[in-house]
Amino acid sequence: MKKFKKILFVSLWVVLIAGLLFTMGFVNKQQDALLCKTLNVTVNQENDLYFLDKLDVIQLIKDRGDSIVGQPKSTVNVSEIEKSLNSHSNIANAEAYMSINGEMKVEVTQRQPVVRVMNLDGDSYYIDSEGKFMPLSNKYTAKVLVANGMLSEPFIKRYTYSIADIGKDSLLNATSMLDEIYAMSNYINADKFWSSQIQQIYINRDKDLEIVPMAGDQKIIFGDTTFMDEKFKKLLTFYQQGLNTTGWWDKYSTINLKFKNQIVCTKK
Repeated sequence: MKKFKKILFVSLWVVLIAGLLFTMGFVNKQQDALLCKTLNVTVNQENDLYFLDKLDVIQLIKDRGDSIVGQPKSTVNVSEIEKSLNSHSNIANAEAYMSINGEMKVEVTQRQPVVRVMNLDGDSYYIDSEGKFMPLSNKYTAKVLVANGMLSEPFIKRYTYSIADIGKDSLLNATSMLDEIYAMSNYINADKFWSSQIQQIYINRDKDLEIVPMAGDQKIIFGDTTFMDEKFKKLLTFYQQGLNTTGWWDKYSTINLKFKNQIVCTKK
């Protein structure tokens, strides 16, 4: 009797499992046959980024020859679409997935430039928030800091590298000022006051960083990014003194922050 109950118990479990597998297989077949009803694309445009919009992303998918709407779910290669979008020069991250109701969703995050570099040969490109090189766009120009002057770093030879890569490679780093530019750009962009006051970083013949303010015609020699926070605090104090004294600010042609614990000024 006990043996019979055991056999009956095992048989019931086998039937239940077989039924579950059959049901799962049926559901999977139904899901595979499900037609894609809509393509829903969202693109972040925070910080006024307009390198891409929804229609641009849809066109990128179409240009690949991918048919989405009206096609069975099983024929839509979601991973390849995602991979293709992530290789685009203006996209930081793209995620694609199909919902159970047949909606294809694509979520795109644009890359965020922090500075535009202009070298001596006329090359121009961005460095983004991840320290990676980014080409200019024919559609949109980002309102970011500009870095120029005695810069020879070409985009074409470095676009596969990030700032971190250049710092680790002695051959690349030997002639690069890009890590200094990147560090200063991040500092300025993170500060509400300085981001409203500074429009340009200039590299002079001595390879010193100079910052160009929105207002005034003073040359502000910063040196390198060593003790950067301390130098900006000194400059802020200088600004505050100048703004509180009539005519005082216009007395100087050069403000030099290179020297520790002091500001060296040249009168006009």
